[in-house]
Amino acid sequence: MTGYSEEELAQMRLDLTALRSAASKGITKLRNSVGEEITYRSLEEMYQQIARMERKLAPQATVRQHYPTFRKGT
Repeated sequence: MTGYSEEELAQMRLDLTALRSAASKGITKLRNSVGEEITYRSLEEMYQQIARMERKLAPQATVRQHYPTFRKGT
């Protein structure tokens, strides 16, 4: 579980889409889904934010351990 509500995740997805679009066009100033204006210092900073958001939105992998058991045939 990510700890975010469905509404927060939806807003984060919208923001991520807008951020990717702006970065691809070289635009460093944009508005997020709640209307706040954000200015990034560089495209590198934008790419770092994109990576952080993608990590937050990625499903959390669970580690499953498997312990095989063997039985002697009869």
